[in-house]
Amino acid sequence: MGGDGFEEGGAQADRGEAIDLARLWRGLLRRKRWIVGPTLASCCLAVLFVTVVSPRYTGVAKVLLENQENYFTRPEKAVADPGALFDPEGVQSQAETVATTELARKAADKLGLIARDEFNPTRSGNPLALAWSLLSGGRAISAEDRVVEAFLARLDVFPVAKSRVLQIEFVSTDPALAARGANTVAALYLAGQEDAKKSEAKAASAWLSQRIEELRAKVADADAKVEALRANSGLLAGANGMTVPTQQLADMTTQLAASRARQADAIAKAQSLRAMVREGRLDEIPDAAKDESLRRYVEQRVALKAQIALESRTLLPQHPRMKELNGELAGLEGEIRIAAGKAVLGLEDDAKVAAAEVDSLSAALAKQSSAVASGNVEDVRLRALELDAKTARDQLESSLQKYREALAREADNAAPADARVIASASEPRTPTFPKKAPTVLLATLAGLLISAAAVTARVLLLDGDNVLGGAASTGRASASEAEEEETSAPEDAAREIAKPIEIAPSYSSAEELADRLAEVASEGAALTTLFAGEGTDRTLALALTAARRLAKRGRVALVDLGVSQEWLPDTFDREAESGERLDGLAELLDGRATFEEVLHRDLSSSLDVIPAGEGAIATEGLGEALAALASSYDFVVLHASNWRSAEVAAALDAVAVAVAVAPAQRLAGALRRVRETLGQTSIATLGLASAERTAIERAA
Repeated sequence: MGGDGFEEGGAQADRGEAIDLARLWRGLLRRKRWIVGPTLASCCLAVLFVTVVSPRYTGVAKVLLENQENYFTRPEKAVADPGALFDPEGVQSQAETVATTELARKAADKLGLIARDEFNPTRSGNPLALAWSLLSGGRAISAEDRVVEAFLARLDVFPVAKSRVLQIEFVSTDPALAARGANTVAALYLAGQEDAKKSEAKAASAWLSQRIEELRAKVADADAKVEALRANSGLLAGANGMTVPTQQLADMTTQLAASRARQADAIAKAQSLRAMVREGRLDEIPDAAKDESLRRYVEQRVALKAQIALESRTLLPQHPRMKELNGELAGLEGEIRIAAGKAVLGLEDDAKVAAAEVDSLSAALAKQSSAVASGNVEDVRLRALELDAKTARDQLESSLQKYREALAREADNAAPADARVIASASEPRTPTFPKKAPTVLLATLAGLLISAAAVTARVLLLDGDNVLGGAASTGRASASEAEEEETSAPEDAAREIAKPIEIAPSYSSAEELADRLAEVASEGAALTTLFAGEGTDRTLALALTAARRLAKRGRVALVDLGVSQEWLPDTFDREAESGERLDGLAELLDGRATFEEVLHRDLSSSLDVIPAGEGAIATEGLGEALAALASSYDFVVLHASNWRSAEVAAALDAVAVAVAVAPAQRLAGALRRVRETLGQTSIATLGLASAERTAIERAA
């Protein structure tokens, strides 16, 4: 468009095509038979399938893994093993043990599956079965192997979550066989567990028997070495596990201690008696001397003193009777002193004898100590040999105990399996395959979705111009849609090109200009407007006023191509300080920031503002950035403080309307110079007088 008008498209960024759902729906309705037909066919095939196919039943048995040992099944003196509980890995391992070829072969033989066509289809001579067996290489394996493979394919064993329960499932067309198959597998598994324990006990007993013979020979050899060393070194065994020399040394030590005690006791008693005689304590002498004559003397003295005391009541001391009694008392005390002296001499003789014994025993003890010390080396060797013999004897005893336990476990029913059946499989009443209602429903739904997707793809490929493009396809006549046959191929429809729209060349207010731009904006395409000043610093304020006005009509982005003024951060951040650095267009084009980081929401409207940022603005990616904004916003408002800047030249390809901002008296000349500078006929060039101060300038 030239002059004062502009056309749809041109320098505007392509926003891509959108799907017209209404036209797509009409295209699907025209081809509904290609959807209904396959859907009905899928439903019929599903009904036929669930009617013809043989139903299969699933028998379910459950086995609990736990230690079955108890007081009555454990061997004598054996204790329970607390580590016999199964961990999750152990439970999974037992599940894998059930589904083995060996167990499957036993179960197939027990159930007689080789005589059933379900598991051995070639038995009946069915041509189809023979042909399938030939094509699949079935001739290379025996009938028993085919039955085992079929059995394993129908068997499923898995642990129940968060438990030690194994669930055994067996599938068959015969419900009774399905139940018997699951129960047979469970029984064979328990029997296999018992056989494994018996085999383990038998192998252990055989190994222990050989080990016991080796240990017996080792014990005999160790004992022989001990006895030989005892005989050669004279270290014969004595009491309490000591050798004879050591025992003799101990006895001598005991005798020496006893002799020293007797010597000390005799000396002490002799000294005590001598002190008693000297101090006149004649009544205490019998306790120390332990002599019968002294005891009788003392008793007589006591009786005599009692008689003297009795006579003294009636007789004076010089009485002949009193003198006679006192004379007898003096004679008796003399006898006591003589007897005490003899006792002292006897005790001293005992002390001398004990001293002689001490000397003799000390000499013998020293000699025996030398003999024992000289035999210490041989004693050390003897103790080492005795330790080896004891260790071998302990090992033999332990092996004998384990051997007896192993023999006990070899008996029948002595080693129960670490599992038990907690739920036997019963004959199922309803088949598990096929599920008739879900199968028919899913097949019908699948047919519907696949056919609908195929028809939708055909409509998008063949009728793309009619379905895609949104408002750009409004020129196609609705009559041609109604007259189009369902079997005919669609024709391409041409897009209408909007004719140039004339608008006034100049405006006195930014609000009036914004209203006019909103009226002439083409539907479905972003309107990019460039505000550039010449001789005024109010260009940014007028561009912001117009952008806020346009924000009432749709999504608007304001981009500053020049140096942003200091008051701009106040419009979207009240806490921003004057002169604070803000990420803007320069950082976006340099790759230092993203769109999310440079977009700032206006406080007074839904307008998004991108300031100029710090530093020079790179012109290489400016066009792509504006195209990206045009794809997301209904209006893009650009501000440039200088018409002749490199940023303006790089942004002209994306501009639809250019607005020259100048004072009213110079607006006509500025508008003429701008048109000469642009030199493009596809950009509508308008003028905006900047005589009045805007509300933004007054607030700033």
